[in-house]
Amino acid sequence: MRVDAMRQLLMIVILSIGVTTIEPPGLAMQRGQSPQAAEAFRIIGNIYWVGGEYGSYLITTPQGHILLDTGTSAMHEVIVSNVKKLGFKVEDIKIMLSSHAHFDHVQGHAAMKKLTGAQVVALGADAQALETGKDNSAGGFPGIIAVHVDRVIKDGDTVSLGGVTLRALWTPGHTQGATAWMTSVQEDGKTYSVWFRGGEIPNDGVPLFGNPRHPRVIEDTRMTLQRLKGLQPPDLFLHNHHQNLGRSLHPTLPVNPLCDTCMDAKAFTELVARSEQTFAKNVREAEAKK
Repeated sequence: MRVDAMRQLLMIVILSIGVTTIEPPGLAMQRGQSPQAAEAFRIIGNIYWVGGEYGSYLITTPQGHILLDTGTSAMHEVIVSNVKKLGFKVEDIKIMLSSHAHFDHVQGHAAMKKLTGAQVVALGADAQALETGKDNSAGGFPGIIAVHVDRVIKDGDTVSLGGVTLRALWTPGHTQGATAWMTSVQEDGKTYSVWFRGGEIPNDGVPLFGNPRHPRVIEDTRMTLQRLKGLQPPDLFLHNHHQNLGRSLHPTLPVNPLCDTCMDAKAFTELVARSEQTFAKNVREAEAKK
């Protein structure tokens, strides 16, 4: 294996450590599903999983589509193929969003923008990371490919297309501009609140005190956790890594059973609580080493 490929594999492992309840590949395969989730499917309403090892979502509208996260470069052809298999045109992707600017979620942005001409939208410092191709999160991981950001947004801004609106919720900590995207969908005559994950806490092992890239990482993360705790949990929380809840989703949530990134309100609340506990422990350990 080439040195650069080995380095990227190591970074993927490190990034994964910072995400709670990641599902090991073996468990996905035991459920008859590849961890690559190569086959696309409709999750709920107009939201589709278009695959890869890391969550990539297509939100369809009559006036074009929104793509949230492009994953790694290796996912590009998978996403393109899946969009076509679903019966949609790749060139109808008009807007590209991101959960946070780590390479495993945005490395494919440049290639997708080149293919589709879609408008890239990102929040604050994450927009800077995309423009420069340099990860400015506390971890400073390599691998982002620079791409022009057409619209830089702030907390609370909205993105609208074809009757669909998503609102940006700034959740800094995992990256400086991590963004949870909030919307609602219709299914069987009912409306469900849906959030796409932005990020909660920094990856394990990154410098928390005196971090040159993200000096306010502790303060920002604590703000994010308080904010997430204070909001009404969504009916459906779509994670950007495969999950293993160890149970079925709430029976009133009509999502595709193939969706192993789907979390209900209870799972979201538990995720935030675990993240808060983990971060408090990480801060204590970092303080002890000062």
